[in-house]
Amino acid sequence: MTASCLSVALRTFALRTQYSAIGILLISGCGSRPSMSPGAADASLEAQIKSVGTTGRIQIENNALGDEQLAELAGLDNLRELLIDDPRSRFTARGVKHLRTLPNLAHLRIRGGVDDSVVGEISYIQSLKILNVPNSSFSDAAIESLKKLPSLVQLRFGTPNVTDAGMRTIAELPALKRLHLIDVPITDDGLRALAKIEQLESLYIDGGRFSDEALAELFRVRPALHVHLNQQHHDRDPQRHDHL
Repeated sequence: MTASCLSVALRTFALRTQYSAIGILLISGCGSRPSMSPGAADASLEAQIKSVGTTGRIQIENNALGDEQLAELAGLDNLRELLIDDPRSRFTARGVKHLRTLPNLAHLRIRGGVDDSVVGEISYIQSLKILNVPNSSFSDAAIESLKKLPSLVQLRFGTPNVTDAGMRTIAELPALKRLHLIDVPITDDGLRALAKIEQLESLYIDGGRFSDEALAELFRVRPALHVHLNQQHHDRDPQRHDHL
């Protein structure tokens, strides 16, 4: 790990007692995905539910889940990370509503499609700190609902239906420090809105429709911001380093 990577990792150390650093290090651009015990993500949902008191985590990679499976998670007080990585999984607001009963859920990742109604239910998970929904269809209205989450420090999402208006709403999220946008049609106006987030530490953008002039303005306003564009450090990134 390079010195700049170590610096970012140290800033997140205090959070690791509550939830895993997997999402944090990836979005910060420093380090690879930490290894898990062999087969952990391939264990059945039933087996992972039984062991959640020890692991604090459920991760599903090769099994499409639906609303009925989310209902089985209701009341799991020790569940801190729910990582649903099978992109075939599909949920409605009725199913996601069960996640409201998880008082310590801090990290939620859903790689299947997520629409406005599902994000609306996610916004009631008051303990949530990391939200990762990379293959979604929700709109600016859903971003508005995320303002209900007082502790959301990390947000990663992909959708073609969020505009610069959504960026202005993101700028109002009270605790946001790390943001990753995937094929979101952000323009110069949206980039200027994100520059107003005083506590923002890391900004990843894959895709986008903004100009070099808007990027220059971003660095002028936020000279210490860690910036990745299309999987690479920007050449003005103060934390720029070689990727192995």
